[in-house]
Amino acid sequence: MFRFAFARFAAAPTVRRARISPRTFSTTMAQFHPNTQPPKGFAIFRNVEEVASKSDKFRRVLWTGTHSQFVIMTVPVGGEIGQETHTVDQHLFFLSGKGSAIQDGSKVDDIHPGDLVIVPAGTLHNFKNIGPTPLIVATIYAPAEHKADTVHDTLEEGEKLEEEGKDEPPSWAREK
Repeated sequence: MFRFAFARFAAAPTVRRARISPRTFSTTMAQFHPNTQPPKGFAIFRNVEEVASKSDKFRRVLWTGTHSQFVIMTVPVGGEIGQETHTVDQHLFFLSGKGSAIQDGSKVDDIHPGDLVIVPAGTLHNFKNIGPTPLIVATIYAPAEHKADTVHDTLEEGEKLEEEGKDEPPSWAREK
């Protein structure tokens, strides 16, 4: 009796997820327009894992608030996010793929789907894709780090725009 009851409670609940076909996703993303003004009310993003896994963009801002920003990233096989230090906190939730988290250029930890890494402002970090499939990440910056409608095809494009000052968060999204 005890064993049966334990197994019954230990079993994972069945979760039904809506599916988005590639065609629907393409149409949805083509018509998708992130907010470029301060948001009013909350936003609901459904099927984030599936939407992010179908994105072919290195970085895509989905939402910008007055105190945070939601971004999805697709790191290609053999690619990386790039060694960087932010003036904002960054929370990275790894949705798929296999990666390495590198802190301060030397401390390395393996990263797997379901892992959450929180990088405090001022921490030198990088994430590399070491698996055979894209490394898919959903990340929150607090406060915002990028322009509200940012879409970068590649790491190199993102770095270039950042260096040129063309990827700055809106003034209403900066920490006050």
